[in-house]
Amino acid sequence: MQPTATPKDEGAILEHLKQVAREQLNMTPEQIEAIKADTPLLEALPLDSLNQVILVSTIENDYGRTFEPEQWQALATVKDLVKMIAGEQAA
Repeated sequence: MQPTATPKDEGAILEHLKQVAREQLNMTPEQIEAIKADTPLLEALPLDSLNQVILVSTIENDYGRTFEPEQWQALATVKDLVKMIAGEQAA
């Protein structure tokens, strides 16, 4: 699958993640509004196992990258996720 057009800077990546949350994860507007850079990842994205798979596969497809499980496990905040995506994108 070809990567879709994706944002390049961290602010745009955060907005893209909110769009994914809205469109793919069916989160409420209140849940999406609560997604901030310094929010703990599991608090911002309280996902069951199916939605975790959807999130990972959507991000990997959108950015044309594959992230290792260890990278996902090391994430603590939304900002960590954004930085991981931005760092991989720049590689």
